[in-house]
Amino acid sequence: MAIIRKLEKRAALQILLYLLNGGASRTDLRKNIDASVDAIYSALSILLKLGLIKEETLEKFPFSVVVKLTEKGRRIAALLAEIEKILEGL
Repeated sequence: MAIIRKLEKRAALQILLYLLNGGASRTDLRKNIDASVDAIYSALSILLKLGLIKEETLEKFPFSVVVKLTEKGRRIAALLAEIEKILEGL
């Protein structure tokens, strides 16, 4: 339960759902996630530690970092999306 509490206090759940559509740069996340920059970076740190996301640095200019779901992260995000669909139907 402690892990879920960490995720719910930050933008982690929003980030997981957003990344279901594919990888995103940190800038993209800042523009599209409804949370402060500090909350987003804190959430990214937690998601990395839990093995739910990975970061890849592009090898061509502008060398930005792309955040992607791991297989474990994709499974969790898919479950969250299913929960969201159920709740929207209420």
